[in-house]
Amino acid sequence: TNPNYTIKYDITYFDKLLREYQMDKFNLKLNNSATFKRINIGITAFSPRRGQENLELKKFLSAELESNAEVMLLIQEAIYGPIFERLMPMSYASHVTKAASNLSKKLKPYIGIHWRMERGQINLMPKCAESLVTYIRNLSLTTGIENIYLATDYPLVNNGNNIAQSRTFHNLGENHHTAMKILHSSFNVNTWVSTRALDYLQLYPIEGEHLKVELNGGGIQGIFDKLILINADYFIAGPEECCRLRSTFTFDIEERRQELFKNNGTIKNTIDRWIL
Repeated sequence: TNPNYTIKYDITYFDKLLREYQMDKFNLKLNNSATFKRINIGITAFSPRRGQENLELKKFLSAELESNAEVMLLIQEAIYGPIFERLMPMSYASHVTKAASNLSKKLKPYIGIHWRMERGQINLMPKCAESLVTYIRNLSLTTGIENIYLATDYPLVNNGNNIAQSRTFHNLGENHHTAMKILHSSFNVNTWVSTRALDYLQLYPIEGEHLKVELNGGGIQGIFDKLILINADYFIAGPEECCRLRSTFTFDIEERRQELFKNNGTIKNTIDRWIL
């Protein structure tokens, strides 16, 4: 057995489920006598591509997750890619796909950029922005495409707390702000905020504070961003020095774009990275 794989039984998890995940909103028949099984796999499945090849991990998880339970609740899973055979994915909510489709049609043709600043070298952020500006200008001159859409973990909503869109991005600082100023001063950058594409959510019966919390994280707007980037004419992501290179978000977009590129040819690339 791999020494990185450990099993621990923990019965103190119930209160955390109520406090952090509000699981009492679901009819799961949970109570404080439930036993929770904590499975640790180390960093074995860090890479989205590597997980599929790890037969030892597949065998281990298949055995440990075998259960007759009607509902299996997985919390804080940290496998960054599929390791089992894929089933048909659940569809996104129709109102989100419709909103994304409407904006995509309005922007066409457009260049989609994903810049996840987390784990980029902080001192290089302004230089990263300058190199991105140069790259996009050259691409625009070559293709004639002027519209740009940006998906980023940089805080697009001014919530007064200087909190990034990603809950794991904690070192947001002046160099990140400078980089974003460089980008916005060079182009008319479209985002889910500037286009007001998700304003329709305010019409739904949801409390304003709950909606604010949702939009300050990586939730529904992350799905929206992904759909917009999948359908961009060109998709651009950052070099290793400038961003989180191993991003599941980017990997998912690349996979979907490979299918589009192969099947209908309506997009011009699968993914390119600007050069620092």
